[in-house]
Amino acid sequence: MINEVAPAATAALPAASRTGRAVALLGEHWTLLILQRIFLGEHKYQQLRSSLSASDSVLSDRLKTLTEAGLLVKTPYKDGRIRYEYRLSSSGKATWRIFVAAWAWERQWLEPRPGPRPEMVHTRCGHSAAPVLVCGKCRLPVTTRETSVRRTRTEYNYGGSMPRRHRQGRTAALSHDFGFDPETMELLGNRWNLALVSAAVIGIRRFTDFERFLGIPPTVLSAHLSSFVELGILRPQELAGGGGRTDYRFTDKGRGFSTVLMQIVRWADENIRSGEESSLEITHDLCGRKLLPEFSCGHCGELLRHREVRFDLLNP
Repeated sequence: MINEVAPAATAALPAASRTGRAVALLGEHWTLLILQRIFLGEHKYQQLRSSLSASDSVLSDRLKTLTEAGLLVKTPYKDGRIRYEYRLSSSGKATWRIFVAAWAWERQWLEPRPGPRPEMVHTRCGHSAAPVLVCGKCRLPVTTRETSVRRTRTEYNYGGSMPRRHRQGRTAALSHDFGFDPETMELLGNRWNLALVSAAVIGIRRFTDFERFLGIPPTVLSAHLSSFVELGILRPQELAGGGGRTDYRFTDKGRGFSTVLMQIVRWADENIRSGEESSLEITHDLCGRKLLPEFSCGHCGELLRHREVRFDLLNP
């Protein structure tokens, strides 16, 4: 088989900050599910179409976007006639930490769904991985309270207007065993919500400041802030002096989700090789260096590697 050469990651997207490009590319329901299924070994178009119950137009569009962005490599094979399968490129494989961060957040903050649950196993030691977020430079555990986030841009530039795409409802059921919880998809699979998390991480709290930094229409912002309050990600707090002025602050649950953003920032810095600088710069306060977020095994303490972890379905 002849492999097609994948272009540089996100080369097809307009100029923007690296963080903004990553959110525009990855913060979308179908994109995340497609990557997840390919990680689980479904490479053929018909496999993806069947397991995701996606329409041909949606699936073809997202596969084209991910291929042009360099996360997938389209490879021909023969099955009576020439067909194509999709393999992860190096930048596609590097998204695995984002999926682990989202899974770990679900495990800590969301009520278990009925039925079997996916459990991460560290094949190197043979035990449940129970991933621990650590700094890849000093190897010390990291919490969000031990990091400092600096804004390197005055706006959150996506490189153009936010694409209009069909949005998956929060309560919709997913059709496979390893699907994210709908609440996770509400946050991670929605570009505006993911951008809103990044704005809150750098300390933006007031409505007008969110509006200015994100370039978001006020009616859209109001709806998303209300959703965050409903989900328990942000809590409104009336400012001193009254006047009905309110700011929005992370709950512990919302602060926990910012670990997913840490992995998105890392992925963008390492895999988007053109365009502007990152919108966010995260420092690990305990060692004073730029944070390199890694996961270690909660049982043996070794750093987790993509090829050394798997997910098994376990009955409760």
